[in-house]
Amino acid sequence: MANPDNYWLQRSRLSRRRMMGGTAVAGLGAASLALVGCGDDDDDDGGTTPAATSGSSSSPTAAASAAASPSAAAKQKGGTAHLVSANNTWDTFDVDRSRFSPVAWLMGMTNLGVTQWKSFTDSKIEGGIAESWETPDKSTYVFKVRQNVFWHNKPPVNGRQAVADDIVQFIMRNKAGKTLDGTDDPNFYRKSAFQNVDKAEAVDKFTVKVTFTKPDPFFLTTLAGSYAKVQAPEAVKQFEKDYSNMKADQVIGTGAFVLKEWSAEGKSSWVRHDKFHDQVNWDGVNWVPLFTDQAAQQAAFEQKQIDVFAPTQNAVIADLVKRFEGKITEVKVFSGNPQAGTYYGGAKPWNDPNLIGAIFRAFDRRALINSLLQGKAALSGNVPPTQAAFGITEKELITFPGYLEDRAKEEAEAKKMWDAGGGPALGEVIVDIPDIWEGLYSGGSALITNQLKKVLGNTFTAKIEPYSTITGKLVKQQYGNGSNNIWWGWITEISDPEPTLLNFLQYNSAQPQWKQFGVKIDKVDTLTAASVAEFDIAKRQETAKEVERELLKAYGAGVHYSLVGVGSTLSWNYYKRPEAVPFVQQHQYGQQFWFDQKDPTWAGRQA
Repeated sequence: MANPDNYWLQRSRLSRRRMMGGTAVAGLGAASLALVGCGDDDDDDGGTTPAATSGSSSSPTAAASAAASPSAAAKQKGGTAHLVSANNTWDTFDVDRSRFSPVAWLMGMTNLGVTQWKSFTDSKIEGGIAESWETPDKSTYVFKVRQNVFWHNKPPVNGRQAVADDIVQFIMRNKAGKTLDGTDDPNFYRKSAFQNVDKAEAVDKFTVKVTFTKPDPFFLTTLAGSYAKVQAPEAVKQFEKDYSNMKADQVIGTGAFVLKEWSAEGKSSWVRHDKFHDQVNWDGVNWVPLFTDQAAQQAAFEQKQIDVFAPTQNAVIADLVKRFEGKITEVKVFSGNPQAGTYYGGAKPWNDPNLIGAIFRAFDRRALINSLLQGKAALSGNVPPTQAAFGITEKELITFPGYLEDRAKEEAEAKKMWDAGGGPALGEVIVDIPDIWEGLYSGGSALITNQLKKVLGNTFTAKIEPYSTITGKLVKQQYGNGSNNIWWGWITEISDPEPTLLNFLQYNSAQPQWKQFGVKIDKVDTLTAASVAEFDIAKRQETAKEVERELLKAYGAGVHYSLVGVGSTLSWNYYKRPEAVPFVQQHQYGQQFWFDQKDPTWAGRQA
């Protein structure tokens, strides 16, 4: 019997193909590269996929923002936002070498990119440090730097004016992928996205010229990426060797907020950057580390000690919506972080298609959706609902092994494959689970390992680990390569409504990141190489669908994509956001988020 609250059976509500009227995305590019993340934190705002545009122009869509956005003059200044952060989920304050979502959130508030997303909903990119740009030919970009942009007043930068050379050094550092001593560093995760750059040069103090070895359809969105934040060259010189010993003094940007205090546990504070080039509405931002403590979050939200709350329990949502009717706003959102696991398929044991296919099919995705997420999730291949215009339909997805509705058939075939590949002789298999994921979904690790044991017969043992440990294993190919080890959790947020560049960087065997997964598929190599040189959006959409089909046939080709959560974000009515989307929005906090202090719900709010 169909469960009316189960997302994957309710395509008419929030369809993978049509979310609030959206049908396609045009002109969008680079995604973040790493398959490690830590879920949505409660200060993220989620919502809909951008809808159709054509060519290179942008137009309003049916996937409207949460509320009409007033002009900058009408947005009230004042108030410090109180939001919830994830705990202990950090790798480095060198944003060029980070892959952790909280770092992207933090740097979005403190550091401008060359460009940035003005609206994901309307598919609009605007200038960050760059005020404007032009393309005199297909192989050249010329950026004009704003002359009213200043670095935070922290040594060694000391509040100086931003100049063209700052952008030049940012671009060339990411192209080189080397530390200052000349060492190649695999942690420059965006390196491949900059390889079409021939050179970047400062024509004058406020003009940057970038030339390419070949035309690049994705360069503007590469520059607008969640982790593509410009750092001051003198700060990199002083802190590069020490960025992993994270301190607030190391974070020096040109963004709307200045980081004043920070702790690994998640308690942090920012204040308005008074020399920001535009109006900054909030006085500051405070993070409190309550991510895994739902009861404490709820109490803080009810007392207006935090402004936003994303309950995991349906009963809590219903209760709050009823008790605070007319005072709080509920927005249903796709998670920015899909749930999946990864393995290294370039060596034993996981280079055997029977073994990895068996694990892929043994995961009961619908049980995970129903048990862990109370029915609030979408089945997902490597193209999640947030990139639906580039993915196959759910109707087609459920015809692939791993997603079949006939669970008995799935389990029987999984066991046959496991036995054929010599799975019983492997003995115990370790499944690493991120500590923060287990903290939010208590008992989730047991559910996953019990599923695998029930279907395949071996002992599958969960090992609760920090994300930093999991990241280290990924780089060293330790999820496989002779080790009976896989992992499961949130992967890095989807930062762009188009998967084309990420597919190339992750699954093309000529790219460095592919080495973390090691599953070579000749057709995928051909398709992804062609797609990143293709300017026709409709053709890129069809190619991405073909890539998804090939990856599904290969049981993920290194990545066990499974599902994407659908959650509810509750906020007090005084809290105003420009749009509700499942992408990193922290760069919008300064100019586009604000508090309506005339709203009746503002009364009684904690200062």
